[in-house]
Amino acid sequence: MRHGPFPAGHRTLEPLSRSDLLEHKIAAQAADIEQLAGDNNRLATSHMAMREDLAAAQQEEQRLKAHIRSIQTESDIQIRLLLDKIAKMEKDIRAGEKREKGPQTGTCGGAELDLRAELDNSRHELKRLRATFEYEKGLNIEKVDQMRAMEQSLKGMAREMDNLRLDVLNAETRARAPNQYFGGYANPDASYPPPVQGGGTYADGYGRPFVHMGVGPAGEGLIPYNTSNSVVSSTARFGGAAMSTTGGGAQWAGPFDPSLSRG
Repeated sequence: MRHGPFPAGHRTLEPLSRSDLLEHKIAAQAADIEQLAGDNNRLATSHMAMREDLAAAQQEEQRLKAHIRSIQTESDIQIRLLLDKIAKMEKDIRAGEKREKGPQTGTCGGAELDLRAELDNSRHELKRLRATFEYEKGLNIEKVDQMRAMEQSLKGMAREMDNLRLDVLNAETRARAPNQYFGGYANPDASYPPPVQGGGTYADGYGRPFVHMGVGPAGEGLIPYNTSNSVVSSTARFGGAAMSTTGGGAQWAGPFDPSLSRG
C-alpha cells in the first residue's frame, strides 16, 4: 500500500488570505453600489417627470374648477333672468285673461284687439322662454357632470402620483441602506477543513483505492500509520482488529477484505 503525501491532483487548496477575501467583497459591493446608483438616477429622473406631470395636472384641475365656477355663475344669472321674465309674462297673461272675462260689449274696440294680440305674443314668448330654460338647465347639468367626472379623474391621478412618489422614496431608502445580504458561501465555522481539490476516488497500481491516512486514533474509514517507521503492521490481517506494533500504534479502521491480500 502506498503511503506518504497525496498526489498532486489530491492536494488541498490553500485558503484565501483575509485581504483577498476583503478585496473580493469590496469589489462585489462596489458593483452593487454602482448598479444601485444607476437605478437611483433613473428613479430620480422619473420622479422629476412625475412631479412635473403632477404640477401640470394640479394647474389643470384649478383651471377647470375656476371654469366650472364661472359657468355655474353665468348659468345662474341666465336662469334668474329667465325666471324673472317668465314670472312677468305669466303676470301679464293672467291680467289679460281677467280682462277677457270682464263684461262683454257688443262691439270690440281697437284697444281690445291690441290686448288680445299682445296676450298671444306673451304666450308664445312664455313657451319659448320655458324651452330655453329647460335647454340651458340640461346643458348646465351635463357640463357639471363632465366637470365632476374630470375632477374625479384628476383626483385619481393625484393619488397615483402619491403612490409613485412613495415607491420612489422606498427605492431611494433601499439604495442608501447598506448591503446586508452580501456574503460569501464559505462556512464561517473555522473547525471545518477547506475543500480538497480532486476529492474523487483514486486507485493505486494494484487497482485498490487510496485511503486517507492519519496519525492518532483511527476514525471511520481511516488507516492510521506511525510517523516513526510509516509502515503498517502486518498483524492488521486479523479481521481488522486493533493490533499494536513495535513502531507505534498503527491499526486498521475497518474489517479485513480477503480480496485485497491476494495482490
